[in-house]
Amino acid sequence: MSRLTITRPPGTAGLAWLVQGWRLFTGGVIAWMGMAAMSLLTVMLIGSIPLVGSAVVELLSPFLVAGFMVASRAAHAGQPFSFYMFADGFRETPRQLAIVGAVYLAASLLAQGIMQALGGQGFQLLFELAQTRPDKIEPAQAELILSEALPAVALGLLLLTPALLATWFAPALILFDRFPPGKAMYWSLWACLSNWRPMLIYGLWLTLAAVVAMLIPFGLGLLVFVPVALASSYLAYRQIFVEAPPVEAEPVQAPAEGDA
Repeated sequence: MSRLTITRPPGTAGLAWLVQGWRLFTGGVIAWMGMAAMSLLTVMLIGSIPLVGSAVVELLSPFLVAGFMVASRAAHAGQPFSFYMFADGFRETPRQLAIVGAVYLAASLLAQGIMQALGGQGFQLLFELAQTRPDKIEPAQAELILSEALPAVALGLLLLTPALLATWFAPALILFDRFPPGKAMYWSLWACLSNWRPMLIYGLWLTLAAVVAMLIPFGLGLLVFVPVALASSYLAYRQIFVEAPPVEAEPVQAPAEGDA
């Protein structure tokens, strides 16, 4: 296990990570888009399984992140990379990554349960709206969603945020630095909270980029957004977690005469 320390880059680092992630993406567009297409297709196929599909996707999400982390490390070093790197997480640290996925799944189910309990009929309407067209909503339904569902959704997202931060850098810490799952999630959460300024700026720009990507038809925007987002996350990991300086041993003083 590596001896690491957490740095505190300036707030402007949040945007710099995205810019650098874009540069990594443009250095191997075909390979990146191929990995993104494979991961999105896998997520859609697994997610379509009745009852358990979404839960399995969340359990496997750390493995997909780990695959992109390995590819980002190779791209950053100027080495070739491809979708076969998804196997690294399954081959090297399957149990540890599965624990991270299970923790996030539990937090997600808890937040969803709270949202359903507090949101009532408004949350159900919001859920149905997400699966249909927004222009079909009636004014009375819109008022109900605003009054009931949105406060519940905001509270659920607030409760889910610590789990998201705890699992953000955990796959990289587990795969590259051999951290146990509990320590990896604690360090990830602490690093995000300690660097709340760059992480906030990074999150805002990332959200804006995700909205733009969703507006591009045929999912082409996601084929760009996913690798840029994960490559920039790897670059953030590299800047925030660095090798701790060696601890210098205190000099041993020679015994005075007569002490022997």
